[in-house]
Amino acid sequence: MAKDYKALADGVIANVGGAENVASISHCVTRLRFKLKDGAKADKEALAKVPGVLKVLEASGQLQVVIGQDVTDAYDAVLANYPLNAAGEVAADPAETKVAGEKKKFDFAGTMADLVSGIFMPFMGAFMGAGLLKGVLVLLTTFNILPKDSSTYAILYAVADGTFYFLPMFLAYSAGKKFGGNPFITMAIAAAMLYPNFAALSSAENVNFLGIPVTMISYSSTVLPIIVAAWLQSVLEKFLNARLPKVIRSIFVPLIVMVVVFVAVVLVVGPVTDIVGKAIANVIKAALDAFPLVGGFLMAALWPAMIIFGVHWGMVPIVMNNHAVLGYDYILPLTVGTNFGIAAAVFAISLKSKKAETKELAATSAVSAFVGGVTEPAIYGILMKCKKVFAVLLLANGIGGAICGVMHVTRDVMITVNGLTLPAIAAVYGPWGIVAIVVSLIAGFLAGYFVFDDKMMEEA
Repeated sequence: MAKDYKALADGVIANVGGAENVASISHCVTRLRFKLKDGAKADKEALAKVPGVLKVLEASGQLQVVIGQDVTDAYDAVLANYPLNAAGEVAADPAETKVAGEKKKFDFAGTMADLVSGIFMPFMGAFMGAGLLKGVLVLLTTFNILPKDSSTYAILYAVADGTFYFLPMFLAYSAGKKFGGNPFITMAIAAAMLYPNFAALSSAENVNFLGIPVTMISYSSTVLPIIVAAWLQSVLEKFLNARLPKVIRSIFVPLIVMVVVFVAVVLVVGPVTDIVGKAIANVIKAALDAFPLVGGFLMAALWPAMIIFGVHWGMVPIVMNNHAVLGYDYILPLTVGTNFGIAAAVFAISLKSKKAETKELAATSAVSAFVGGVTEPAIYGILMKCKKVFAVLLLANGIGGAICGVMHVTRDVMITVNGLTLPAIAAVYGPWGIVAIVVSLIAGFLAGYFVFDDKMMEEA
C-alpha cells in the first residue's frame, strides 16, 4: 500500500513544534534534518511514533528524523504543504537554533561530523556514479570487451575520471557554502590550483613568488588544500566586508580574497597539507599493515555502530586523502561485507517473524540495504530493537573485515557497495572481497534467523 506522505509530513511538523518553530529543513539519504528555533517545543517521543518515522536523533545542532529510503518523498511533501526555509535558501542563525535555557556547549565530534557531511554529502552522488563507471571500465577491460586504447574507452574514462581529477572544484563549492564564504570565489581559487600553466610549474626549476621559494605539489584530486583555503577565504571575506565601504565591496573583496588566499595556498597551505595528508595516510597504513587482522575486524564490526552516531563521516576525508596520496584506499574495503551482512540479517528476520508489520519492515529494509546500499532503515527500524541480533551481526561482519585486512584488500576507485554493483566489486576488490561478502551474507543470515525472536520487537 502506498504511503500517505502528507500524513507523514503533518505528523512530523506537528511534533517538531509546528512550522513556525522550524528555522530550516534539509535531508540526507535517509533523514529529515531540522534546525529548530526552540528545541524544547519538539515532542520527540510523539515524533518517533508517527507512522513512517524509524527513529529520532539529536546531533550537530539538528533534530534528525530517520525516514529511510522514502526520505525524498517525505521532504517534498513537507515543502509542498508548509512554507519552510529549505536548506541552501536561508541558513538558520545559530542563536535561533539554540534550545531555550540551554547553555551552548562545544561538541567537537558533532561539529566535525556536521562539517564533513556538509562538505562531502552534496556531491557524493556524482562521486559514486563516477566511481561505479570506473569499476565497470575495469570489468570491461579485464575481460577484453573494451580495449584501453580505443576512443570509446577514452570518452567513457573522461566521464569516470573527471570528477576525481577536478575534486577540488566540487569541494570548493560545498566547503565555500559550509564555511559561509562565497562558493564561486572558492571555485575560482580551486580553478587556479588546477590551471594547466600553473600545474606545469611542477616541472620547472626555482619556482618563486616575489622571490619567495615555492614548493610545488599536484593539486588534482586533493582534499585538504581547498578545504583549508575555503576556511581562510571565509575569515578574510568577513573581515573585509566589515571594514570596506559598500560602494567598493563587490569589486575589491573578491579581488583581494582570490589573490591573498591563492598565494597563501601556494606558499603555505599546499605544502603543509601535502605533508599532513601523506603522514595521515602512511601512519594509518602502517598500523593496518602491522595489525591487519585486528584492524580489519574492528573496522568492519564497528562500522554499523559508527553509522548510528554519524562517526562514519569522519572516514570520508581520510579515504579521499588515501586516493590522492596513495592512489588507492585500504580503509573502506574492510567494510565491503557489512551492507550485505545487514541485508541478510534483516531478510532472515522477515522470514522468521510471525508479525506482519515486522515482516514488511524487515523485507523493505533488506531490499534497501542489498539493492541501494542504504542500511539506516535496517539499523534503526530493526537491529537497534533486536540488540542480541545486532551484537552477533557486528561480530559476523568483523570476520569479513578481518579477511580483507589479512589479505590486504584495497580499491583504487570509489564505488557504491550493493548487490547491483557486485560485478564491479569483483573487478575492483578482487576475489577476497567477494569471499568477505559471502562470509558476511552467511553469518548475517544465521544471526538473524537463529537469534531473532518476535519478543525483541515487542520489548523495544
